[in-house]
Amino acid sequence: MWAHLNLYLDPEDPAYSNPLRHVMAHLGDYTALIVEPLKMRLTDATLVRVTNQRIEVRLTTATHHLLLVIAPEADLAHEVFFLRSLAACDLPAPRLIAYDLSCANVPFTYAIETYPGSLTLDCINDATLMRIAGRQTGRILRRVHRVEAPGYGAPTPTGRWSARTWREALAGWLEQRSFNNRAEAVLGADITSALRAATLDHPTLACTQPRVLHGAVKPAHIVVSIGESVQLEGLVQPARPVGGDPLFDLAYVLSSRQSSAFRRGVLEGYEMAGMLTAEQHARIDRLRLLIDVTQALEEGDPAVLASLPAAIMARLDALGEGIVNRATVGQ
Repeated sequence: MWAHLNLYLDPEDPAYSNPLRHVMAHLGDYTALIVEPLKMRLTDATLVRVTNQRIEVRLTTATHHLLLVIAPEADLAHEVFFLRSLAACDLPAPRLIAYDLSCANVPFTYAIETYPGSLTLDCINDATLMRIAGRQTGRILRRVHRVEAPGYGAPTPTGRWSARTWREALAGWLEQRSFNNRAEAVLGADITSALRAATLDHPTLACTQPRVLHGAVKPAHIVVSIGESVQLEGLVQPARPVGGDPLFDLAYVLSSRQSSAFRRGVLEGYEMAGMLTAEQHARIDRLRLLIDVTQALEEGDPAVLASLPAAIMARLDALGEGIVNRATVGQ
């Protein structure tokens, strides 16, 4: 029943990491070790996602599906924290059935979750439905953001929150994306320094009380169902940081890569429980600038990168953080 899950990945293909190759070569064996002691009476197991960061196997019983989630490289401590936090408040997200962050029996962390469905919001092309689902997402996010988190960033598998401040958690988020090296290469030292001063190092972004975050709110991480309209079924695949300033989630939603219908809908839904203040909008603008630049550097589109320095300087000017010595930047 499990052998078909064992897959050989080309060792010469640079798209695959060594941890992923190892897990995939023995995935059926590992799945059996994980699920057979649970006496689930499974009838099928189907591989539904494979990336260097995440493997998903849909487990089928006579009456329902479950989802086995494996982290080949890092860990799932942030996801376990997020799902437990939402379950405690009866908010829509998969429920944890079992998990192990110790790597005691298998060489990776894993979780077994209820299966939320396979239709995600990014599969819907209708702008009206996208906006409706965005409103539902905004309302749910507002409730999520009322929940206090015990720390900034994400917990380790042992439960320790290593970031001492929100700035430190943001710096870790940037480091995971090789921000410093990419920014210096594409933007130069002056623009990079001004960008950091206006975002990461700016005093208005300080956060004294961390709240629960999703960390990567986008249509691909929102499971929906379609009937006469669209209905949000759950927020899935949280990402670090899962503790910090709630405005990070909103800035992620409002980033340039998101559709206008989704952005508008989420903001409308979020503000149904109270309008954001001018100060909060100003913080969102700074966080959004940081997220936009980071995502552009990650994606590496040559046309976007060519225009990025000028675009950043214009947005810094709008924030009142323009670069004084532009002659130096242009050299």
